[in-house]
Amino acid sequence: MRVPRWARMLAVLFLAAPLLGPSQVLAADPPLTITADMPSAVPAGHNWGFDDFFPRTLSVPTGATIQFAIEGFHTATLLPAGVTAAADSLAAGLVTNDADDSGTNPNGTTHSEFSVPSTLPQPFGCGTAPQPPCTFDGTSVVSSGVGFGPPAGPFVVQVTASPGAYTFHCRVHPGMEGRLNVLSASAQGTTPAELATAVSSQVAADVHAGQVAEAQARAVSPRLHPNGTITWTMHAGASSPDGHTVILEMLPFNLHIRSGDSVRWLSPTPNEPHTVTFPHELFSDLAPLCEGTPDTPAIPLHIPPQSPADFTCGGQPFPDEVELGGGNGVNIVTSPSTVSDSGIVSSAALLQAFGVPTTASLRTWTVHFTGAQAGVYTYLCQIHPGMEGKVTVVRRS
Repeated sequence: MRVPRWARMLAVLFLAAPLLGPSQVLAADPPLTITADMPSAVPAGHNWGFDDFFPRTLSVPTGATIQFAIEGFHTATLLPAGVTAAADSLAAGLVTNDADDSGTNPNGTTHSEFSVPSTLPQPFGCGTAPQPPCTFDGTSVVSSGVGFGPPAGPFVVQVTASPGAYTFHCRVHPGMEGRLNVLSASAQGTTPAELATAVSSQVAADVHAGQVAEAQARAVSPRLHPNGTITWTMHAGASSPDGHTVILEMLPFNLHIRSGDSVRWLSPTPNEPHTVTFPHELFSDLAPLCEGTPDTPAIPLHIPPQSPADFTCGGQPFPDEVELGGGNGVNIVTSPSTVSDSGIVSSAALLQAFGVPTTASLRTWTVHFTGAQAGVYTYLCQIHPGMEGKVTVVRRS
């Protein structure tokens, strides 16, 4: 399951939220299922994810019950009639602008923060056993919230909305959306066989798109400079053009360069941010802060902190806000132990989808191996487990 490392920092907020409502055992026969993500379809030996719903379109008569099987760090969010996924991402997406902090991070980016409410169920007290199904009447949002661990069971929704087309999407990953067609109560909706055929076809298309994207991203572009050094351009992650298949890999995995060369990472994926962090996990992809002029780091209660409950502001539990990490600004690496952290690197499209200034993340990140020792330099993305790489440096002859 592809759950970001920073999910641990939000988990306590989610788990502390009240879950109300009477207990109710769900029916033995499961309703039609829409699956968010599909880890079982990832080819062996690859670190991929699917920012996609399977299927993307489902038709049901009003009064029917459906369910979402959420296999990763996603939400299943049904929207009222006339509300688009793009509009909901702007209003209630995962990232928001930190408008009261005009300073910049060490890597030069502006400040933005996580919107904790976007990760929570809406409404509370329904959808997951032993709670009763949520009711979607087409006039208000119904959302699963995100999962912070292994899937706990399906998110179940009874559809009582009037006939029409409604959008569902993920509040974490822009572009991950689908359509629920509500029919009259007597109409025949999607059959299980039709659903299975649609899912099979969609999985095949997403896997093929991922194979093409990964093959293209493995190519490295060298740029020779007059002094004989080279800047190598490679990828921190990749995706299919629509963002449905995400390649959570450093491509290529092991890049061989000479001391004095530079490496430039691109991160064009439209809905996944990354970091390029040497030499290991730094727990710096999130920045718990206390409000002020300027904001100040929240005080950790122990090291290393594992959740927002491990920080305090003015003696009160939890930080005032949790920002996107801004890196340390170090872009010259001379030994395998040098600590260099890009902070968030992402496409402009990702930030624009949330209504956040594009200055809130980097488009590219370059590390200079000026005077670097020969050896193997390991690095990783702090957001996505298993997304690791190596730069092998040899002496310049």
